[in-house]
Amino acid sequence: MESKIFFIRHGITTGNQKKWFYGSTDLPLADEGVSKLTEMAGSGRYPVFQDDADFYTTGLLRTEQTLELIVGKREHKVIENLQEMKFGEYECVAFADVKDDPLFVEWGYDTTGDVVLPGGESQNEFGARVFDGLWELRGYHRLKELAHRHDGKPAHSVMVCHGGVISAIMSQLFPDDGRNIWDWMPDPGNGYIVSFRDGEPIEYQKLYEE
Repeated sequence: MESKIFFIRHGITTGNQKKWFYGSTDLPLADEGVSKLTEMAGSGRYPVFQDDADFYTTGLLRTEQTLELIVGKREHKVIENLQEMKFGEYECVAFADVKDDPLFVEWGYDTTGDVVLPGGESQNEFGARVFDGLWELRGYHRLKELAHRHDGKPAHSVMVCHGGVISAIMSQLFPDDGRNIWDWMPDPGNGYIVSFRDGEPIEYQKLYEE
């Protein structure tokens, strides 16, 4: 059977507006983020999810608010491993403020994936954590597929998370697609619909076209 997981990036925050590096900082949506998500949800921009769809967030305020603005208050599970990359002492700083910082430059141009910002995590650590979170999500989704194996109805799971996380997920699900993390990065409020067959990803599309 075929099924779908909807990966949605949270709405605009102050961090997005100021072009900060931030991940673990629990920022709420900015007023602009609230108004844009409200407008998009009201205009039918988002797909219609199955009545029994399962919903997930990362537990951070911006993902909780985004889920509620899109579909209203819903029971949902939290997958903390799908939280954004942790930048440690470089949380909530803009590129212009650190572009000449030697450690940040080393981290930014790291090709090994092992360079760690103080108090943060390396690219490899982040990728491994996202892999674990995706494995957990796919396990829940497989159970949803099995619950529908006899009724013919599509199984839907909705994951509200973060831009860097979605990029890492799509790179893991479609490694031969030839895109880098910046190519995969969705705008706030956007994301991807990934179709699965028998538990394996087969194709994807943008959540909505700009």
